[in-house]
Parts: sequence; structure tokens; C-alpha cells
Amino acid sequence: MEAGNEKTYSSPQRKLVKFFERSRNQWKAKSHAAKTVLKRLGTRRGRLERSNAAYQQQLAVLQMQLAEGQAKHEQTARELEELKKK
Repeated sequence: MEAGNEKTYSSPQRKLVKFFERSRNQWKAKSHAAKTVLKRLGTRRGRLERSNAAYQQQLAVLQMQLAEGQAKHEQTARELEELKKK
């Protein structure tokens, strides 16, 4: 930095040190809390994605079973109609 751009503080250095230390500690605490929240949300997102995939798979199986049951029901209904005609 150039000599003309340096900041000069009128407060005593002991007060400035405490102020800057407190400011740094608050920033670190805020950053740590944000990282913790971010990690929890990432974990939750992963769990929800796995759960959703499991439900989608279960849904596909149930839809296939439903289609098979409907096809069987239709065939049985046709066989019944043929037996009624005879």
C-alpha cells in the first residue's frame, strides 16, 4: 500500500485489537453455523432423493401389478361373456 492510502485509527490499539478480534470471531461463528446448516441440508437432500427413488421403484412395481390385474380381470370378463353366450 502507498503511504497516502494507509488508514489511521484514532482509537487506542488495545481497543482496536479487541474490536477486530470480536469481529473476526463473530464472522467465524456465522460461517461455521452456515456450513453446518449447509451440510445438514445436503444430507437431508440425499436422504430425500434416495427415499424418492425407492418410492418411484415401488410405484413402478405396483403399476405393473395393477396392469396385470386389470388384464386378468378383462380376460376373465371375456371368458364369462363367452360362457354366457353358450
